[in-house]
Amino acid sequence: MAHIAFVVPRFHTNLFHATAALLNAGHAVSVLATGAGSGEDHSRLTPILLGTTPEPGAVKETLRRLKPDLLFIRTAADLSRQAAKVARQQGLRAMRYDLLTLDGAPTAKQRLLHWWRGLPGQRVTPVRTPGDRAERHGAAHFLPWPVTRWADVAVTDAVLRQTPVPVLCVGKLGSPRKNHLPLIEALEALGGGEVARLTLVGSLNRVNFADGASYHDTLQQAVDARDWIEMRAEVPYAEMPRLFADHAICVLPSVDEPLGFAPVEGMAFGTIPVISAQSGSAGYLTGGTDGVIVDMQDPTALRGGLEPLLHDAGTRRAMSAAARATAESELSPKRFVERMEAILAAG
Repeated sequence: MAHIAFVVPRFHTNLFHATAALLNAGHAVSVLATGAGSGEDHSRLTPILLGTTPEPGAVKETLRRLKPDLLFIRTAADLSRQAAKVARQQGLRAMRYDLLTLDGAPTAKQRLLHWWRGLPGQRVTPVRTPGDRAERHGAAHFLPWPVTRWADVAVTDAVLRQTPVPVLCVGKLGSPRKNHLPLIEALEALGGGEVARLTLVGSLNRVNFADGASYHDTLQQAVDARDWIEMRAEVPYAEMPRLFADHAICVLPSVDEPLGFAPVEGMAFGTIPVISAQSGSAGYLTGGTDGVIVDMQDPTALRGGLEPLLHDAGTRRAMSAAARATAESELSPKRFVERMEAILAAG
């Protein structure tokens, strides 16, 4: 069994499920983070908090003590630069974690930044171009975060037969790129409250920015004008399983979205993902089978992607079952461990 360490800004929920999968498989896991966020689950592992600018020698001593077999480094202020430097000094195998597509190449600016930070050339990414089924491209390895049905609830047949159809959208409520308004427009064009009941869920952490405040105000006005839309801010992560189970569809209409993981998490509960082609998680789907991929550059695509789901319970049943099957196979904790062990074996 190996010792795997992660250098990250914080112990995100995606990383919690990944580290739990590795621990369950018998591996040792450590997490070095700049700080802790609210709502983190430390029941299986307590991250080592080193701050954005660690004290001289703190990273060196920590890695000397841990001696990980593999170190994953995500951009985490000065912590990532120090971790990369110490890994080289101590002869530790290190890989950077980024959100470029598997077959993508960093820009000249990104290459310069990696050089300045001393980040390793080998990398892992959870992002693949839709249709790409490769596990590796050169020095890049595909490593999607695992999803798991972490609460004993799931989408039922009653939810899938329900009309109006319950639709969920998870994304920052003050972020224009989350594209809530085109989703509302698409649903309204298809019949609004007669065919759908929309729940918008997300944080307010961009509302204090000028563009975020203006966008949130516009979104609030759109919600207030429609009795078939509910907006819920700052929903605790522990309540998300119930939300997924209560909704037949989860839509991610974002543009310029590096990953966008909420609809993928929902697949474990049987919630059907409808994901923008401009989002990193679109590459997890076989479009038309276990979810729908829509090109948000086409103003009619979202409406066209949602229409068969809203009007045919049989389509919803089939796609819900396929989404859950994908979550339980290609995106399962077991498959995550297999991919990790393949990276370890590749040396």
